[in-house]
Amino acid sequence: MASSSGKRVSTALWLWRYMSKKASLFLLLISLVLIAGYAGSLPPVFVRYAIDRGVAVGSLSDVITYAVLLVAATAAGGFINFLVRYASARYAQEITHTIRLEAFESVLRKYLGFFDRASVGQLISRITNDSERVANFLSDRLRMIVYATSLLAFSAYNMFSLHPILTAVALSSMVLVVIVYARYSIVIRPLYDAIRQQLGVIASVATNNLVGIKTVKGLNIVDSELERFDEENIKFAELNIKAAKVRAIYGNSTILIFGIATALVILYGAYAIEGGVLTVGGLAMFLTYITTLSRPLNMLGFSITDIQRAFASARRLFELIESEDVVQERPDALTLSKVEGSLEFVNVSFTYPSGKKALKNVNLKVRPGEVLLVVGPPGSGKSTLMKLIMRFYDPDEGAILLDGVDVRNLRLSTIRNNVGYVPQEPFIFNGTIYDNVVLGNPNASFEDVVRATEVAKIRKFIESLPRGFNTIVGERGIDLSGGQRQRIAIARALVRNPKILLLDDPVANLDAETEKALVEDLKEILKNRTAIVVTQRLSLVPLADRIVVMNDGEIVEEGTHEELMRKRGMYYRMYTSMMGESVEPANS
Repeated sequence: MASSSGKRVSTALWLWRYMSKKASLFLLLISLVLIAGYAGSLPPVFVRYAIDRGVAVGSLSDVITYAVLLVAATAAGGFINFLVRYASARYAQEITHTIRLEAFESVLRKYLGFFDRASVGQLISRITNDSERVANFLSDRLRMIVYATSLLAFSAYNMFSLHPILTAVALSSMVLVVIVYARYSIVIRPLYDAIRQQLGVIASVATNNLVGIKTVKGLNIVDSELERFDEENIKFAELNIKAAKVRAIYGNSTILIFGIATALVILYGAYAIEGGVLTVGGLAMFLTYITTLSRPLNMLGFSITDIQRAFASARRLFELIESEDVVQERPDALTLSKVEGSLEFVNVSFTYPSGKKALKNVNLKVRPGEVLLVVGPPGSGKSTLMKLIMRFYDPDEGAILLDGVDVRNLRLSTIRNNVGYVPQEPFIFNGTIYDNVVLGNPNASFEDVVRATEVAKIRKFIESLPRGFNTIVGERGIDLSGGQRQRIAIARALVRNPKILLLDDPVANLDAETEKALVEDLKEILKNRTAIVVTQRLSLVPLADRIVVMNDGEIVEEGTHEELMRKRGMYYRMYTSMMGESVEPANS
């Protein structure tokens, strides 16, 4: 319980940090709400005077005067409420704009291991739905809390000045309402937390199916996926039904409380009138106050649920934005003015967050301008080498050196501006080909883009299209072949003219003819660059100055093609198996 309370306090302080950035607008908003609360407390007073000073004594002019004052107070309250709504909406949007931006930035800057555990649907839900929930709290619920509290305070003062005992009778019902809603908030909070969590699960299931729609249809699992979505949807509906039941029970109980309070005020008021200590106008004022206060108190009560939901959303955003990243740039990180292109792994071991041991005491050195081919069976740790160079992860043990400097001591910009990385399945964004290439360097000129596509051997294809570089490609590059996507991804990496190029199985998804063409083109692409090429396909052997063979997270063989063939080890078996022939090594 203590830790839960502490977390709520931390979340509140975190939210206040953003709220205080707009302190002047916040103070203006609170001032307007207080004025609106004061204006809202005046009509019952004018009702009292209209009856006691006008109706009771037959003074039509006084009735008209107080009627006009009542209308004026109502109109003034309405105008002030208009200003309050506008100011609160602006205040809320300015704050949540900042929170939403920081949440998205936090996600984009997370290290890759974060996404091994996080659900895309849950992340989208946090950035969009949770930030909107916080916005609603700041624009509506915060205003309602201050308005209801100030209206109650001004009204209590006016009632107490007239008749303290009757005030106690009236306010006791309101205290009971507050107690009921306090209990309500305790009961409803876990339900709303569960609803928010389940909504993220539904979003995750839907996102996975829409992103992987080809796989869903190709495996003919539409029905089973619909069933899975329906199961989660039923859970979501059941949670909402439970919440609705709780709302209905507590909502009706407050209506009963106000009804009983009204009856008690009438009975005691009649007794007070008979005793000469209260006027008919005074009783009318009390009854009007009960009616006046019932609506904001009811809204305040129902706002408790929204407040709980808003703080649950704020807590999720707080955890997302403030969570420390495992891979961080050190404050004193270095910037290399010139990168020569040497890479070295020194006793590197690494285990993924899932617990899978990927690398075991790896020692490897790549010279500037050398093309290193890394081969081995699936899961042997080949791609992990590249992810550690890019600092998507940091090693558990050992160090990775770029030009002799531990990459953990370098600025991330130094690494990622000088190392071009092309993943096995490059992501193509929905947009133009030009936009996709220039992502690698937003400051690149059109000539730079053309030059990169020329080197990547994709320029002729692009220029053959009706709209050339302005051709729109579908989401994930669905309108392009595997080879075209691969070449665009290479051009994206080359547009920064990196000294080091990392290619993760660039021919994995290509047909034989496209593969052969890309292998030939890679000879030119890799000229004068340090390159590490990961593959299971030994058609890339002609590119390599040196070959490393990995198995179960370890380097088991290393050397040139000829040297490895003479050893008749794992590489020899892989090569002869893939090439479909027995190769006799030359005599040394």
